[in-house]
Amino acid sequence: MFTFHLVGLLTSIAVLVWGADKFVDNSSLLAKKLGMSELTIGLTIVALGTSAPEIFVGISSVINNSEELAMGTVVGSNISNIALIFGVSCIGISIKPSKTSFIQFLPFLLGAILLGLSLQDLKITSYESITFVLLFFLFILITYKFKSHEDTSPLIEDPDSPISNTSLFLAIGLIALIGGSHFAVIHAESIAILLNVPQLIIGLTIIAIGTSLPELAATISAITKNKNDMVIGNVIGSNVMNIALVVPILGFFSNTSLHPTIYSRDYLVMLLVTLLFILVATMYSSKYFGIKTIRLIGCCFVLGYFIYILNISNLI
Repeated sequence: MFTFHLVGLLTSIAVLVWGADKFVDNSSLLAKKLGMSELTIGLTIVALGTSAPEIFVGISSVINNSEELAMGTVVGSNISNIALIFGVSCIGISIKPSKTSFIQFLPFLLGAILLGLSLQDLKITSYESITFVLLFFLFILITYKFKSHEDTSPLIEDPDSPISNTSLFLAIGLIALIGGSHFAVIHAESIAILLNVPQLIIGLTIIAIGTSLPELAATISAITKNKNDMVIGNVIGSNVMNIALVVPILGFFSNTSLHPTIYSRDYLVMLLVTLLFILVATMYSSKYFGIKTIRLIGCCFVLGYFIYILNISNLI
């Protein structure tokens, strides 16, 4: 049984990586065809596609009365998106990205603050869920109001190819992303259950990492193509959508009380890495940050993430 799930996990990851490569290529091309920047496409299409697993987990968790799994997935995924995925992008960076306007970080920061306020009583109410939905619309408004059309990076495919072909391959890549991540989570969860790991820890670690695999695969594909702006947009968009689209599912359809450590330990870690991400992402395009410095920061993020995982797993 263990061998079956391990083989399934590795196969799912292979499909996931292939889908990410196609998804990044064609989303970038579509962005250029529509006159949009890679930052904007990362904030929207890529972010929504790679957040689909978290949304699926949220719906499934409510149906199966496993709300702690869903909240652990949201918080854990947001932590891994920054500490692991953004950290990896910093390590693999070869050219410095363009400057990201601070206004793009506003929904990102506001979402983290609202989540903390909502988690203080360890419940997500319907009224709080409405504020998260409003946050999503604010995010969309800011994304399109302040989108940039300037993008001088070369096209990755024939610019004369029909948009319909680009959209088709974009959809194929998205399906591979969602399908690969879905089955990766199923097999990873089965392995965790065989090892008798608590539900909250499963959400914070196995499921959070599993549902972040699309972001990780898309990030690796993007940095190999020097599309660093797409990485920034993907992290911002994915984290906002995790909070604004998944958390309301719990508030509208469940009233279960959450475990206190989700706020006292895990949320505080998420808030810390959120603030660090904003600081680094707004400054590392400046002349004061060299490539070596950025890579060092990336190493610190990744190391910190593994220390966090080992700590909540009671391994250190």
